[in-house]
Formats: sequence, structure tokens, C-alpha cells
Amino acid sequence: MPQAADPPLYERDFYLWTQDQAARLRAMARDNELDTKNLAEEVEALGRSERTAVERNLVQVVAHLLEHAWIDAPDPHAHWRREIVAHQQAAQDSFTPGMRQHLDMARIWRRAYQLANAKFADHSEASLPRHAECPFTLDELLRADFDIEEARTRLHRALGRDTDGA
Repeated sequence: MPQAADPPLYERDFYLWTQDQAARLRAMARDNELDTKNLAEEVEALGRSERTAVERNLVQVVAHLLEHAWIDAPDPHAHWRREIVAHQQAAQDSFTPGMRQHLDMARIWRRAYQLANAKFADHSEASLPRHAECPFTLDELLRADFDIEEARTRLHRALGRDTDGA
């Protein structure tokens, strides 16, 4: 029985496909009617846009997790959980394996930290401690079975708080 062919790269990893196609367009730069230079830049930009969407969503996931772990008032917790789920699902939908080496967890953590602290300042809440380390890997944040409450517990530890939220 013949094996089914692997789906084309376009379907398996859109980001990697955009980068490959941009390189191929640049290689076609000899005299032809295609505007290969600009086409390559636009195709490459499509991939960057997808990667940026994943990064932005992961920043939102981590920022909402930080809020959920840092603020004890129960009122906004349901909202933060919904936001975490929505942004995590959006990141999962756009993520492809070819992006992995271009997604910087330190940068995602730093941006989420800044965003959370800005929100805390707007509401006269205490700032996060200065030197907490990100307790998550990229794979953990993208897992389909990501456990928000377990992540909150890990963040409590990373932020120097005990696990009961005190």
C-alpha cells in the first residue's frame, strides 16, 4: 500500500515556507519580469508577521499570568484566565516549528514584565520584584494542556511569594 505523501511545506510550516520562498525569489534575481527583490521582501515579511503575532500573544499570556499571580483581589482573576486562554490559543494557532529558534523567551518575559508593571502602576499596585526569572519554556506556554493554576503556583515561587498567594 503506498504511503501518503507528507503535506507540502506551505501546509506544515508556513513560517519556514515564507523564509524558503523569499530565499528562492532572491536567487531568481536574473533578468525576468518578476520584481524578485520586493516579492522576496514581502513574502519574508509575511513570515515575520506570523512570528510577531505568536510573540505578541505569548507576551499577553505571560503578562496576564503575572497579573493573576501577583494580585490577590479575586474579581479580575476570571477575566485574566479567559485572556490567558484566548491568547494562548491564538499563539498555538499561528505557531509553526520553524519559528522556534526565532522566539526569544527572555524577550517575551521582559516585555510581559514591563506590561504587567505598567498595569500595576496604573492601578497603584506594587511592582513586581526586579530580578525574577521566567519559570516557563516556550513549549510549556504552547502546550494544549497548559494548566493556568499550576503556572500561577510556579510564578508565585519565581516572584518570591508562597503558593497560597500571600
